[in-house]
Amino acid sequence: MTGMKNINTKMTIRIAGCDAVPLSGSDPVQLTCGTAGCSSTCCRNGPHIILNPYEIDCMCKASGMSYEDLLDIVETDRVNGYPLVMLPRDPSCHFWTERGCRIYDARPLACRLFPLGRVFESGRSYIVLPDRNRCTGLVPAPSRTLADYLREQDTETQIRMADAWIEFVTDMEELHFPDKPVTSVAFHLLVYSPDTPPSSDLSAAPGSPEERFLLRLATARKKLPEFLGNR
Repeated sequence: MTGMKNINTKMTIRIAGCDAVPLSGSDPVQLTCGTAGCSSTCCRNGPHIILNPYEIDCMCKASGMSYEDLLDIVETDRVNGYPLVMLPRDPSCHFWTERGCRIYDARPLACRLFPLGRVFESGRSYIVLPDRNRCTGLVPAPSRTLADYLREQDTETQIRMADAWIEFVTDMEELHFPDKPVTSVAFHLLVYSPDTPPSSDLSAAPGSPEERFLLRLATARKKLPEFLGNR
């Protein structure tokens, strides 16, 4: 639950009972994070990370896992008929090792941003530093801006794909699919699973993960209403 208000002329966003001030690209951010991992909450002892299908595709390819294999190490849930796929980090992430993250280049957006967070309010996204995300594993670094930090963590593509996913989910919610297991099954098959072809036209399958993901969403926009509309 989030809520936005102004305190001392500064806009704040309410996140999990705490006020967080949105950051701009020019704000200084003295944080650094590398591939080695640590015992802090980005890799261990943290809350679950909710994964979107683009992240799942990247993680499966980086780890050599099928979607069925991935489902064995994540946790799933269903909310209003829609599935949630969550990466546990208690006691540690499945992909964390003593030498660092096994899929560092394919790590989810939440991992790239931590201890920063990204929230949506009134149709806009904001980068914030929630109090609960204070990270003892990060060390001071030479002064850089938020824009520098996001670029170093290679977030641009992940953010673009996350925005496409949020837009897709918003559109699907307006169709009021039934809150039944069949809705979750359809989403797993048509949207979440990278093992399912992104389109019925196999000859036109794109090569990049981003193109495949966007084609999968475009296909699902047509197929999901057909499959679930009369149920």
